[in-house]
Amino acid sequence: MSKLTTIVLASLTLVGIGLTTSTGQANSSQPKRTKIDVYTYGANDGGFATNWYRLKHATKVNVTYSAVTNSHAINKTLKLAKGTIIGAQRYHHGAASQKDAYTTGYMTPNISYHLKSRLVNKHVYGFGAVSFKLSPKQVVQIHRPAYALPYGSGTLYTGGLGSIKTLNRNVDAVKLTSDGYIETYNNDPKKYGSFWGTLESHYDTKPTSSAKITHTIKRNNTVYLYYAKHLAGMNDQQVRRSGNYKYRLALTNMHTPYQYNDDAYGGKKAVASIYHLGGTPYFTVIGTE
Repeated sequence: MSKLTTIVLASLTLVGIGLTTSTGQANSSQPKRTKIDVYTYGANDGGFATNWYRLKHATKVNVTYSAVTNSHAINKTLKLAKGTIIGAQRYHHGAASQKDAYTTGYMTPNISYHLKSRLVNKHVYGFGAVSFKLSPKQVVQIHRPAYALPYGSGTLYTGGLGSIKTLNRNVDAVKLTSDGYIETYNNDPKKYGSFWGTLESHYDTKPTSSAKITHTIKRNNTVYLYYAKHLAGMNDQQVRRSGNYKYRLALTNMHTPYQYNDDAYGGKKAVASIYHLGGTPYFTVIGTE
């Protein structure tokens, strides 16, 4: 097992992995509004802040799935093409040089199934956590893409504040990937055991539907995502008869972060942001406290 893979598994353990197939809901998490410092979030606390990079060359990264038989980690290697956009931890807390592009795969933006599909078979499930440690010679740092979320894994969960209040683990997900795809996933807790800390293992490896984001327009706190085909279950709008800009989906940041009780996290509390996708409420985990 590689050193980086060991760090991935250790990180997941620290945030309180609890394998379960329970479909029930927990007690109220007592959410309350909180504030974050956008300049330092993640430096001295549990914030999931992201740095963005573009690969200078074809580069190998690690991808960790869960085994269908026993939920144990299955580690694979994937070669990404030159120019691929990746997300990494902004603060490394001594685990790697701050000059490096580094992530354990925990709560940083993932790459698309389009890139990972060659690794997938009937023996694995989950989103596939991507981990790497890359030197400045391998990457160039870039600004956050317009389609990307400012914090967390880029995964939005249905239910918004209502799901946070009940700690509902059994929710469908929408993933905005680092390389510019929007993917939808149906929750299947009876089939797949859940890592309660990450909320990212109740799902099949293959998205229910996906589309390449071809264009974005930002207006105030809303980003309009454009793509070529309708996404099943999403309240997107057809704005053209054909072409790569045929459908549009509004992604609105409500700028209402909440802190709430959640024993799945090492700090006992989590922080989430509320978003609307096509007018439907979602939440994404952006840190722990």
